[in-house]
Amino acid sequence: DQGNKKEFCCIQENKLWKLHHFEHGTWKRLKTNLPIDATECSPCAEYIDGMWQISFIAGGYEQDRRFKLYRMYGINGEVTPQTFADVGFVRKNQVCFATRRGPIIIQENDRKIILNLKNVSYLYRVSFDPLQPNCLLISGEYKNGKIFSWIYKLGLKQLKSVFADGIPAYKCALFDKDCFYAKQETGFEERKIKQAESLNYVNLPANMFINETEEIITNYNLEMEFV
Repeated sequence: DQGNKKEFCCIQENKLWKLHHFEHGTWKRLKTNLPIDATECSPCAEYIDGMWQISFIAGGYEQDRRFKLYRMYGINGEVTPQTFADVGFVRKNQVCFATRRGPIIIQENDRKIILNLKNVSYLYRVSFDPLQPNCLLISGEYKNGKIFSWIYKLGLKQLKSVFADGIPAYKCALFDKDCFYAKQETGFEERKIKQAESLNYVNLPANMFINETEEIITNYNLEMEFV
């Protein structure tokens, strides 16, 4: 907001993750109007034209167990589904989505970028660096069970591992020189958001992990084929 940071996260309520935002010194629920038993996660947001534009993943409720990518304009805006997805975001005219095992698909205007993953068994989050629009932030798990956190530059095919305080920066969010990540405490998802005290990057050979291709598409619709 006007160059300032705003915090969004998921907090457990009645054993279900729900979207929250930080306002006036406290965490407040984002009113999505989704079913009460829906899980909400992976918020991404940017401030455009005087309002927060938010996207997130949600699903798992009794009537429909499938997860979808949603977007909303404004803190109390209407929630609109985009497509079926387990990870992803919407940013301006760009829709990025994937299932847990990929591929990652990025659609914008009249092109589609497809990232087929190698040596990866699971994706936990895909987001973006707000100051570098072509940079994806990807958290997942290698086939050997180890967790990774990547920055991948689309088009340039440059890949780096991100380490916060000496460990992979799981589900990290970057803003300028600041990095926030979900640090594990006990169980795998028992984590707390922490601001990194140190941040390191390690170059990786992108062709060992990602195969990037591009397609030209016609009759592009931001809402895609989702009904």
